[in-house]
Amino acid sequence: MKNLSKEELLSRLEAINRSNAIIYFDLSGIILGVNDIFLVAMGYGIGNHDELIGKHHSTFVCEEYAKSPEYEKFWDILRSGKFYQGEFERRKKDRSIINLQATYNPIFDDSGKITKIMKIATDITSIVDSKKQIDAINRSTALINFNTDGFILDVNSIFLETMGYKINEKNNLIGKHHSIFVSYEYSKSDEYAKFWENLRKGKFFDGIFERRKVDGSTVYLQASYNPVVDSKGNITEVVKIATDVTESVNNKKKIDELTKNLTIELENSQKLKNSIELEKNAALNDLDVVLKKSQNELIKIIVKCALAVIVGVGVVTTILYWLAMITGKDTQIIGSTWSNMFSVLLTNAFSIVGTIMGIKYATQDGSKQQQ
Repeated sequence: MKNLSKEELLSRLEAINRSNAIIYFDLSGIILGVNDIFLVAMGYGIGNHDELIGKHHSTFVCEEYAKSPEYEKFWDILRSGKFYQGEFERRKKDRSIINLQATYNPIFDDSGKITKIMKIATDITSIVDSKKQIDAINRSTALINFNTDGFILDVNSIFLETMGYKINEKNNLIGKHHSIFVSYEYSKSDEYAKFWENLRKGKFFDGIFERRKVDGSTVYLQASYNPVVDSKGNITEVVKIATDVTESVNNKKKIDELTKNLTIELENSQKLKNSIELEKNAALNDLDVVLKKSQNELIKIIVKCALAVIVGVGVVTTILYWLAMITGKDTQIIGSTWSNMFSVLLTNAFSIVGTIMGIKYATQDGSKQQQ
């Protein structure tokens, strides 16, 4: 660097200044200068250099840290001429948190004396936040990483436990293929080959997947297969995030089975009800036939009895009439008696007919009410 011309050094410094957040401090931490990229990153806005120049570096940290021995030691190290780099949590103008990947570089003059500190920083807040989210997921969810060919790169303890492995058996999985988690038939199928082909193309998969544990038993996972893309758009690996839902799936299967059986029983009950209804109607029809037949028989008997009575009375009256004629008795009395007997017979005949019709109508009304 010492052999470079002044113009070359200024050119390189300008290149760094155009693409990085840069700020300068004196040895006590007072801000000497700052570029626009740093101003924007920290929430001050382009051109607002005066808001920072002359203030102390502690304006970028929380009050507790600024008063701590650790912070004082940080500046002692810089004043000693040592290089300092890492990830730093800082405060923006609105006091929100920003994470910076930064280097603190002591600047020396020609005599080797430290004159200032230059900080070059990059905002990595989104990266840190993503890492925090992944860490949170990793603590509560089963995670496993595959390369694009389906071979296992990494796996967390929750996934190991879910699949029936022990915590110390992680190395037993790394390097093996995803197919150890599926049935042999499925691993040889075109569907399985297409599954990995689509993942290599960047397709996202989400759903409930049936898999095999280390002992061969079935486990159901609510999972997502997430292709990971690098800065050039290439798929570098596949991250699977999973939750064991075996109990829920099995419970649903039981409910479905009970529902199916209940439906069958209801259908059978309806069929039985229909059969009983048919039998009942048939029995009522048979009863109606029997009643009608009994009614007809009864009417015949009554009619026969009525005819017998009428004939009998007529015969008796005729005999008496002839006896009177033969014996010379008064036929007027016999005729009157015969006439009265005939009237009685006629009245009885009408009464019998009325009784028959009453029985018939009563029987018909009873049948209708039963139906």
